Amino acid sequence: MESRNGPEVIIIGAGLAGLACARMLNRAGVSFQMLESADRVGGRVRTDQVEGYRLDRGFQVLLPAYPEARRVLDYHELRLKRFYRGAEVMLQGGSCRLADPILHPLDALPRVFCDLTPLKEIWHAILLKRETLGISGIPRDMEEMETMDYLVGLGFSETFINRFFRPFFGGVFLEKDLRTSSRMFAFLFSMFDRGGAAVPEAGMQAIPDQLASDLPKDSIRLGSRVTGMSGGRVEVDSGEVWTAKHVVLAVDERSAALLQKAEKMPKPARSATCLYFSTEQEMPKDPILYLDGDGRGPVNNATVMSRVNPACAPAGRHLISASIVGGAEGEQLESVVRDHLKRWFGDGVSEWEHLRTYTIREALPEDRQLALGDEPLDPVISPGLYCCGDYCHDASINGALISGRRAAEAILKAL
Repeated sequence: MESRNGPEVIIIGAGLAGLACARMLNRAGVSFQMLESADRVGGRVRTDQVEGYRLDRGFQVLLPAYPEARRVLDYHELRLKRFYRGAEVMLQGGSCRLADPILHPLDALPRVFCDLTPLKEIWHAILLKRETLGISGIPRDMEEMETMDYLVGLGFSETFINRFFRPFFGGVFLEKDLRTSSRMFAFLFSMFDRGGAAVPEAGMQAIPDQLASDLPKDSIRLGSRVTGMSGGRVEVDSGEVWTAKHVVLAVDERSAALLQKAEKMPKPARSATCLYFSTEQEMPKDPILYLDGDGRGPVNNATVMSRVNPACAPAGRHLISASIVGGAEGEQLESVVRDHLKRWFGDGVSEWEHLRTYTIREALPEDRQLALGDEPLDPVISPGLYCCGDYCHDASINGALISGRRAAEAILKAL
């Protein structure tokens, strides 16, 4: 085996958390080496180039109101493309648009009295906005319960919950029972309410690429899968052995447990499936999210991504994403999804070209969504060994970035 040493810190994994950690160490003048098994940085935040289209690996968005993302990322450089502030709820025989009355008053007013939004639901929504006003982090002093119980307690009807909250936040949480913590819901609702959702012009890959651009070029080793570790000794599948006084596990929860040879493995992560289609047919013009208000499935939500971000598709073509909560598979999946989308976009869906299907098995950690507990996980596992990732703080881009910073702070304190 070839032995290497020199850096003060070894970071295993170059996802958002690991990159945030590396960024802070670099600015403090601490030497480090990142070891990443994939061919690019980003972890689960990846974008593929396919036949002139930019396909994010799964339907992903950035919430520009995230405090840590605002602090760390250069939004101007990312050239954020924003979604319509609202949603088109697809119902049998029609649809109902829910629009932000401040940003889209002309869309909101005619819909006030649609079947989905009677005045009492609007009043409850106002109360929810007021209750979450000013929340900029997980409200850990808030009583914790399941999101479903929280919404019922606020007075929302079962119909409104099923037709809007269940598909919208079910797509965010990757579970449609709304059993996710009400603290997580309140934080994310506040973020959507304050800044909506967006994607970088170059795709979600632009976020980790931007974080990595500030790092020394030789500090990231791609295609280097860590096979074992002990103390400050890290073994790579190439046969190399790296040593350092400080090691950071910036990988997903299951991988971290395996590297530590933990006796108890974490609960299975939540999964998601995303299908991409293309067409030259004319599509609705608004960059809006379409929701399965009937709950008939299998598609939970869909978006004409080329309306949100024209740069993600060749000129004259449209890119459509269709998302399913869970790891859907099978030879008939594409056909079933097409049949569902025909109810929303018409028979022309039969002519759409299927570009790719992504099934993301380890999309979101289960525990940090279901019950957050009192505090984030301590970034210090043991002297010289640290962890970061969305499972360490909260399951979001914001949480991943915070966890990376906290791991770096712990290392700097130790140094």
